[in-house]
Amino acid sequence: MKSRILIFVLVLGFIAIAVGWVYESRLGSRVKVEELEIPDNIDYFLTDLNYRAVNESGQLDYEFSSPRLEHRPLNDVSLIEVPALNIYRSANHWQVNAQQGELQHRDNLLWLRQQVVMQKNGTDPFELLTESIRFEPDKNLVSSETDVLMRSKQARIEAKAAVFDLAAGIYRLRKTRAVYYRGDS
Repeated sequence: MKSRILIFVLVLGFIAIAVGWVYESRLGSRVKVEELEIPDNIDYFLTDLNYRAVNESGQLDYEFSSPRLEHRPLNDVSLIEVPALNIYRSANHWQVNAQQGELQHRDNLLWLRQQVVMQKNGTDPFELLTESIRFEPDKNLVSSETDVLMRSKQARIEAKAAVFDLAAGIYRLRKTRAVYYRGDS
């Protein structure tokens, strides 16, 4: 009888180990699914975004597009991947492309960073290359505190900083070095 009890205890032990192993393997797969990295500081994200803003008269003021935008609620900022910005003004149309962007909702401020290319179309077109641009739609200002290179048919201008007043058409460049070309050469 003692051998039967011993065998019975051993069989129950093996069954308990097997049940524990099966339970733990199922629990392990659940833990892996729960370990996906989901940022806890993003309240929403948008893909294939086209954002349009109109001015007080109802006309299109500016628009930007991006493959992905993530909103961070703690500081009310949206991070933008590869933003493409179009600024519409009566005489000129501006296009700005960058690798990264940040929209500060509270201040209505758009920062574009890394390999920024800004093109002015319309009268006296030019291209501007820099690493950072700040667009303030409420003030009609585009500015850069990093080195800029401005190229047009008539000139090549390097500057340490730039401010473009889009409403008045006044461009201020700081610490410039310029080369001007004669005629259509």
